[in-house]
Amino acid sequence: MDSTKKHDWGLIVAGVLLVLCAFFFLVAPGLTLVTITAIAGAAFLVSGVFDIINYARFHKVMNLSGWAIAYAVLDIIIGLMFLVHPLAFAAVIPWVIGAFFIVFGVFEIIGAFRVRKTGISMWGWMLFSGIVGALCGLTFFVSPASFSIFLSVFILMRGVSLVFYGWNTNKALI
Repeated sequence: MDSTKKHDWGLIVAGVLLVLCAFFFLVAPGLTLVTITAIAGAAFLVSGVFDIINYARFHKVMNLSGWAIAYAVLDIIIGLMFLVHPLAFAAVIPWVIGAFFIVFGVFEIIGAFRVRKTGISMWGWMLFSGIVGALCGLTFFVSPASFSIFLSVFILMRGVSLVFYGWNTNKALI
């Protein structure tokens, strides 16, 4: 069989679907934030429930403090708030993710300077990545709707990459 005619249609279809999602996110950034809020709410709720289950199962063996249960209850409360009122809390999601990006960016910047002292050459990329991450986080605070735009661009790039990889699978097989 001729391997030059093979394409990975699964990757191509997944890529096209991601491209379509990206365009939807660009057209409806508010709805995107509400959807992400609901998904985050479900994740917080599930996390809190599992944390309580794990506390009940392992608190004596692992010597867990009451703070572990308080954290689990807080996760459940946040999850319920996000699920019950996703429209009201949609504005919070970019700030939460923005704060994460800023903190992660700062840690990456600090790590870059530590890596530089060891003589590893990739410290410059780490520094650049940390600065870009922190700036993206600041952007989410200043303009929460930009979160949907950044997400759209990322998903669009990923979708196009998947289509490219799927179409060119034959070149990887040769």
